[in-house]
Amino acid sequence: MKNFKLLLLALLAVVGISSCMKNEYEQPDYEGEQRRIDSTLKAQESILREYAHTHFENPVEDTTWGIWYDMIEESTDTTFEYVSYQNSWIPVIANVKYTGRLVEDGEIFEEKVDTPTQFVINGTTGGVIYAWLVAFYPQSSSANSFSGLTPEGLKPGSKIRFVAPSPYCYDNQSNEKIPANSPLDFTIEVTEIRNSN
Repeated sequence: MKNFKLLLLALLAVVGISSCMKNEYEQPDYEGEQRRIDSTLKAQESILREYAHTHFENPVEDTTWGIWYDMIEESTDTTFEYVSYQNSWIPVIANVKYTGRLVEDGEIFEEKVDTPTQFVINGTTGGVIYAWLVAFYPQSSSANSFSGLTPEGLKPGSKIRFVAPSPYCYDNQSNEKIPANSPLDFTIEVTEIRNSN
């Protein structure tokens, strides 16, 4: 009987560990996540359109991203060029003045307009939100490459205002003054920019 209890206990331990290991290695539900994101983008589409037409002087929609923007000031800089690498762009370091607003009520959640703030514009941890990548980097003619909003991308002297759906901002996570699932409105003025390499 004692051996049976030990055997049963060992069997339960193996089953318990196996079930934990199985859960640990389960594949994420990418299709379900994409459906959730697509649904959010669709639900916010008319909100962003109305917001852009109400608050922007010259609203333009980028249909690839569902981001509306207004190029307030075009850059006259001819010295800076973005560098492409494989299907992406080399990260850049930019000094910017910016304002971030909630679309819901127009409340400013962050503003740095007196002194430029430096950001590394890349898609890795510690970089910026995805909407900023789309705003900064240039359009690409290659179907397999990351493509931004404007033909040249943001350069020194560029000033843009854009409104982006929540999946390209903080998605379904809250962040200090930003509620989950919040589309955001940004105004960015680039004072300096350089390639990171």
